[in-house]
Amino acid sequence: MAAPIPLLLLEDNETDAYQLIEMLEDADDRHWQITHSKRLGDALKCLTQTQFEVALLDLSLPDSEGLDTLVSVRSAAPALPIVVLAGLDSEQIALQAMAQGAQDYLVKGRIAAEVLTRVLHSAIERGRILRQLQAEVAERQRSEQTLRLIVEGTASVTGEAFFRSLVRSLSEALNVRYALVSGCIDSPPTRVCTYAFWQGNDFGANAEYDLYGTPCEQIFKGQGCQYFPQDLQRLFPLEKELVEMEAESYAGVPLFSSLGTLLGHLAVLDDKYFGNAPRHTAILEIFAARAAAEIERQKAEEALRISQEKFAKAFRSSPSAITISTLNEGRYIEANESCLQMLGYAPEEILGSSAIDLGIWVDPEAREALKQRIQTEERIANLEIELRKKSGEVFTGLMSAEVIQLEDEACVLAVTTDITLLKEATKALERLAEIGELASTIVHEIRNPLTTLLLGLNAFKRLELPEPYQTYRSLALDEGDRLQRLLNQILLYAKPQNLTQSEVELNRFIAEMLTVLQGMPAATGKSLKFTASPLPAKVLADPDKLKQIVINLIANAFEAVGEGEEIALSIQPNPAHQVCFQVQNGGDPIPADVLPKLTQPFVTTKSSGTGLGLAIVKRIVEAHGGDLRIESSATMGTTVIVKLPLTANS
Repeated sequence: MAAPIPLLLLEDNETDAYQLIEMLEDADDRHWQITHSKRLGDALKCLTQTQFEVALLDLSLPDSEGLDTLVSVRSAAPALPIVVLAGLDSEQIALQAMAQGAQDYLVKGRIAAEVLTRVLHSAIERGRILRQLQAEVAERQRSEQTLRLIVEGTASVTGEAFFRSLVRSLSEALNVRYALVSGCIDSPPTRVCTYAFWQGNDFGANAEYDLYGTPCEQIFKGQGCQYFPQDLQRLFPLEKELVEMEAESYAGVPLFSSLGTLLGHLAVLDDKYFGNAPRHTAILEIFAARAAAEIERQKAEEALRISQEKFAKAFRSSPSAITISTLNEGRYIEANESCLQMLGYAPEEILGSSAIDLGIWVDPEAREALKQRIQTEERIANLEIELRKKSGEVFTGLMSAEVIQLEDEACVLAVTTDITLLKEATKALERLAEIGELASTIVHEIRNPLTTLLLGLNAFKRLELPEPYQTYRSLALDEGDRLQRLLNQILLYAKPQNLTQSEVELNRFIAEMLTVLQGMPAATGKSLKFTASPLPAKVLADPDKLKQIVINLIANAFEAVGEGEEIALSIQPNPAHQVCFQVQNGGDPIPADVLPKLTQPFVTTKSSGTGLGLAIVKRIVEAHGGDLRIESSATMGTTVIVKLPLTANS
């Protein structure tokens, strides 16, 4: 059953009032809750106590007459639909009443029951529509006011001032006490820092804070609007600052970049109930879009600034010559210090001038060819060109260049390196290679007759020679053997280190060599102590070359100590994804002036050495991507350290 309709009947005539009440009770399925007043004063009092849906109003009352009665009732209840009761002689006044806001009028003596109910229901419906329209207009006015606040608050400011203006305008738009905007510190976000914080009558200091236990945490977890209209302190008991702020309600939205990256959040808090969630959410999202756009703009601006600083630093400090010149004329716009030093010009001499006018290009046609090529390809790399310094000296440069746009003009960014010395060094290396080839040929030419001589001398062992000739024969054989060893080592040093690599576990590899190492002639009366790495040490190496390294270093160590002494061989992991194995022995230290030269060919501390052993070891180590170092002191003896890269499986 429908609820009764509250109706205010303002009629001083008892007979007319009774007839109206009787009509309503008999002629309508709906029930009416009728309050009858005979005087305006009584009716106004009823309007303060009851919310009526419609009023039947007689304009002639003991305490009020004519349109003043209507004005008084409308002032007391502006949204109340009013139907005027007019006498036969006051129809004109009723029409004036409708112009003043009455919904309809009825003429006494001509009222039928069905007409009465129809007029009242129509008045109620028109009143409802009117209230809805008024609410929509009010909402539109509030929205326009909000948009005005957004525009006025953020249109003409940037940076920190933008965020301060934004939160203040947001607080005013939603009529809340607190408003803040933040940015993420980490990802996924666990901490944020505020860009601006409005706290009712002033800005609070910006600060970093943990999200855990705060209503803000829910925004980042859900990545959507979060709305807590009341009981905020009870819902988030861990956040003590809510108590200090007297916060009762909260609403917040995340801030996203144009690519969907989470940037931060926008939130408001209040010390009272926070109603109208859809409207607040819409306003928050409008402000959030502006905040996110500004954060993204500032980040892009900062990234551009950093990029420009990096480019400027690289431009200034590059050892290569860097220039920016116009594509068509070749006029220099920028040139770094390396370029000025390479060409011998002062900045004022080169900037604004073209390379052709200065005579920097030895062949002007080559510059024109560069222009045509770079217009087609937009980028060139490692182009050899002939350039001329201010002094007139010609040199070879290696240029890489590409087209860039500066203020709508096509320009060329070029990086040039003087490769004159490099080309000379290349020629020198080619000559050294030729000398190496010649040395190998000579070695081969010497080895053949030397082999014949040694065969003959060995044949003489069967002859019975006088004592002096036996001595000469032994000396000749020893020198022949030494010369043959020297020739073999020269060939070994001169030829390229071609490696046949496989994965080798050093601990096991050296452990299997210990018997051979301890059995070397130089090891007689001496001992070898081996300390393995606690972790597997896998390297990619040529096993035969690796044996050559170990045998050579251990033999040198045994030869450097006397009987009864010990040498130490150990394997240790290195933090830089390397393995280090080292050979340590006592004995006399190597002189400091000799130490740096030990790995050079034909440098040795042994009277009978060839000076090629360590030089060959170094070449093998470097061919494996490793490093060899020798340390020597009177207290620690001599240590040879070899570092090799570990495999990815180590």
